[in-house]
Amino acid sequence: MKDVVEDDCILRPMRCFRGQVAGLVRDDAGAVTVDWTVLAAAIVVLSVATVGTVQGGITSMGSNISAALAGASVGPTEDGSDSTWAPGQWEQHNPGIYDSYVAWMQDFSDPQIMAHMSNMEQYADAPPGSGHPIDTYHDEYWIARDIAIERGLVDP
Repeated sequence: MKDVVEDDCILRPMRCFRGQVAGLVRDDAGAVTVDWTVLAAAIVVLSVATVGTVQGGITSMGSNISAALAGASVGPTEDGSDSTWAPGQWEQHNPGIYDSYVAWMQDFSDPQIMAHMSNMEQYADAPPGSGHPIDTYHDEYWIARDIAIERGLVDP
């Protein structure tokens, strides 16, 4: 039978070709692959279009921020004092305690200073008159921070 089919394809090539094309058209084994390829191509095209659209706005926004910061300067604070960091410049909740706390914390190792500062950070913005121990913890945070800045452990 196989010989007959091969002979038929030799004698009538167009008939054999049409049969092969018809079989190929009826076979849907690769249809899913084609669908996913088309979807992937659409996603790539949409991504490139999105990047092209957003890129101009981001560049413009970056230029605006750069221009605004270029004209900015650091000046005196609201009370007219210099804005550069100096030890003890923060408002002390417990007047007179600064020197004793500094003397106590000077013997702390660098990791101890950083840990103490981290532990007391939650009290850094406590309002004056919050009472003990919050006022004390507030002062301890800022003193530990002052020492950490002096040692170069954190930026002012």
